[in-house]
Amino acid sequence: MTAPAPDRCLATADQMLRGAGALGASAVAAAWWPKACACLIRLALEGGIDAFWHQVSPPITACGAARTKQLLLRRYDRATARRIGFVWAALSSAAHHHCYDTAPGAGELRRLHTDVTALLTTLTNLADAIRSARTDR
Repeated sequence: MTAPAPDRCLATADQMLRGAGALGASAVAAAWWPKACACLIRLALEGGIDAFWHQVSPPITACGAARTKQLLLRRYDRATARRIGFVWAALSSAAHHHCYDTAPGAGELRRLHTDVTALLTTLTNLADAIRSARTDR
């Protein structure tokens, strides 16, 4: 089974955040939307990282560990790798059940959604720059 495209994950998470559409309305009514929304946003981030590695170094996509792929990003852009690590950790925490903690709020999830959208654009631009530099040699 292949993972859904990052843009589809972000679009579905956006529907949940707005309570729009059939899925968004049912998710809000059932009160399970915060964790599902966090999972979708994290899936989008992981899909974007995979797309980056598919363009830059396809053998790395075979690595199953998401954390390893994130750590390898430091070779190309330390600041982006650091931001991705922070957002990924926040989304992982938000997606898991903690009996002592409340689910993430809409504001927090919206910020993470915005961060992931920006990071996916950064990764796309970085991959394009790396490919361009390789062809200029």
